[in-house]
Amino acid sequence: MNWRTRARRWLDRIAAVLTAFVLLGSAALDSETATRYRIDSMVAGQTWDLIAWEVDAIGHKLGEAVQQPAAGLSVAEQAALVQRYLERAHEIGALEAEVEAKYSQLGEAASAETASLQARLATLRAAQDAERPAAEAILEAQISAVLLGEGLGWGATALPPVWFTFTEPPMKMVVSPRARIMTAYYAMLKPGVPVAERERIEDAILAQENLSAYVTNVGGLGAYPTLVIDRAPLAWVLSTVAHEWTHNYLTLFPLGIHYSASSDLTIMNETVADIVGDEIGRQALERYYPNLAQEVAAREAAVESGEAPLAFDFRKEMRHTREIVDQFLALGRVEDAEEYMEIRRLLFVENGYAIRKLNQAYFAFHGSYGTGAAATSPLGPKLEELRSLTPNVHTFLSAVRGLTSPEELDRVLEEWRPR
Repeated sequence: MNWRTRARRWLDRIAAVLTAFVLLGSAALDSETATRYRIDSMVAGQTWDLIAWEVDAIGHKLGEAVQQPAAGLSVAEQAALVQRYLERAHEIGALEAEVEAKYSQLGEAASAETASLQARLATLRAAQDAERPAAEAILEAQISAVLLGEGLGWGATALPPVWFTFTEPPMKMVVSPRARIMTAYYAMLKPGVPVAERERIEDAILAQENLSAYVTNVGGLGAYPTLVIDRAPLAWVLSTVAHEWTHNYLTLFPLGIHYSASSDLTIMNETVADIVGDEIGRQALERYYPNLAQEVAAREAAVESGEAPLAFDFRKEMRHTREIVDQFLALGRVEDAEEYMEIRRLLFVENGYAIRKLNQAYFAFHGSYGTGAAATSPLGPKLEELRSLTPNVHTFLSAVRGLTSPEELDRVLEEWRPR
């Protein structure tokens, strides 16, 4: 039995003992706890094992720290390796989709037709496995350097150290009341839960508990090491690595400790991570990938100036959708809100946005990002204003990390506003 297996078994035993103590003396469960248990039973076999993942990932990261896979590469060589890795990840994704499409059309007969594609995939995956440790180490060092420049570290190390891994994160299940948009319950499920199984879970929760449910992919997860997908543009990857680092940072302070204490605190956490992640990611892109940074800036400028107007403004349309849904729910017209959401979902699909489900739980999940299109909370704009008033990221984080309520945010914001 290796050390990882032993550690896992001890952690499982500790968790079991703690659970037993919590349940002692409780002969009857309150209705909320009973609902949670019933929902847990609906996803039995699909839940993600965080402890097992942590033990395995930390072991790999410690080994890579000793090996230093990116050692000896120049700054230019490091940037080229990262770009090559992400381009290859995109190609793998495209080939996998092509193979899946063939099988959906031909069934087992697709085996022969896809033989060359499968061989190409095997070659690409081997190359990814070989370069993944170096790509991760390079990106960790780049984000860490920007954080150190912001005063968020000690010596030559950001605190906490930037530690992430390219892997498919677990899926997230969010449950909301139908009459009010809020996260009443959530769980992390295994990566790649099939669409049919997601639909079964969501339908069962609606039918049995009269609650809105939504099972979705996530682009990253603030475990430690954090998890980030690699089939995305470099600018997004950099921002997401920084976003998840911000969650790790905040867990050392009251704001992060109370992440799940209320919907408002969840929104505050996610919005702070978005603000910091976008800013640190943009700085890293400008410093290490200047050509790509110029291309991104040019595209953004063209959209803002109207030279390249959006054919369909997703942000505007989704914000409008959320506002109308909120009005329906405020009037108690739940069925009307749900009918309207389905009409709007079809509109998004027609315009190229493959939204599988648009319901209260969808907005509970996406609305937790206060600067996002699905958000209507005033907390997002308030935190953006606070960032505009603070001189740097370090000062902004120092101002928000001790917050435990929206009222405290109002007080801090008032202190920073010019008099």
